[in-house]
Amino acid sequence: MMKSKRFEPIHEIAATSAKDLSRAMAEAGRKVAELERQLEQLHAYRDEYVRNSTQSAGAIDAVKLQNYRSFLARLGEALSQHLKSLDIARKEFEKRRAQWSEKRMEAETLNRVIDRFRKEERREQREGDDAAMRWMLAARTDTGNA
Repeated sequence: MMKSKRFEPIHEIAATSAKDLSRAMAEAGRKVAELERQLEQLHAYRDEYVRNSTQSAGAIDAVKLQNYRSFLARLGEALSQHLKSLDIARKEFEKRRAQWSEKRMEAETLNRVIDRFRKEERREQREGDDAAMRWMLAARTDTGNA
C-alpha cells in the first residue's frame, strides 16, 4: 500500500478534529462577545441610575439613601460577578483557540507529508515506467539483432 494512502485517514481525523475545534472556538468567542455586551449594558445602567438619582436628589431621607446605597452595592456585586464570568469565558476561548491552532497545524503538516509522498510515488511510477520502456525497447532491439 502506498504511503500517501496510509496517511490519508490520519489526516482526515486531524482535519475533522480541527473543524470541530474551530466550531467550539467560535462558540466560545460568541460567549465572550455576549458577556462583554452584557457588561457594557450593566455599566450603562449603573451610570444612568447614578446620574438620575443625583439629579433628583433634593431632599433624600435616610430610607431612600439606604435603598440607593443598597441597590448600588447589588449592582456592584453583579458587575463583579459578571467580570469573573467574562474572565472565565476569555480563558476558555484562549484554551479553545490554542487547541484549534495546534490541531490545524497538525492537519496542515500531515497534508504536506501526504503531498510529498504522492510526489515521490509519481516520480517512482515514472521511473518504473521509463525502466520498463527501456527494457522493452532493449528486448526488441536484442530480438531484432538475433
